[in-house]
Amino acid sequence: MRAKRSGLTVWEIVLFTVFLAVAGGASVFFFFLNSEDVQYAQRKYEWVQQINRVLDAICLEISNSAQFEHPFNGSSRECFIRAAVDSGTLLPDESREGFAFSDNNLVYVSQTGDSTSNLRRLGSFENPLVRNCREGKFTRISSDLLEIRFIAQAPGASGDSREFMRRINLRNR
Repeated sequence: MRAKRSGLTVWEIVLFTVFLAVAGGASVFFFFLNSEDVQYAQRKYEWVQQINRVLDAICLEISNSAQFEHPFNGSSRECFIRAAVDSGTLLPDESREGFAFSDNNLVYVSQTGDSTSNLRRLGSFENPLVRNCREGKFTRISSDLLEIRFIAQAPGASGDSREFMRRINLRNR
């Protein structure tokens, strides 16, 4: 028969050390998640995602247009299209819609015969679609290809900027 031993065994000490290491690692990890750098990176990621969602909506709007009007050749700070009157036809509407780089912003513009308004919405996005952008231009690369390119300044005082570019296939040409 064995005599009962009192005290801690080696396995109990190892198990306690492992649990202590896991608890310490978790607290360091959660401290890291709450740090300023991680929160800044999260805000910057959300900013990039928002601009990409806007660019996707712009590309969809331009590529599904019934008639493409401007820029016909070369590059411009504005792009104008005519949407279809009905979704089942390709007859162009009489009002022109478009996008323009104006006052360091990308805005959605709607023009009827006698007035211009930039207060409309593009889906769920309100004007200005993108703030603090510079060097924005629409470039007609070929008869069925358009490129939009600009550099956007990150919100806040960080001074970071990022270039965004999309190529749009003009389907109804």
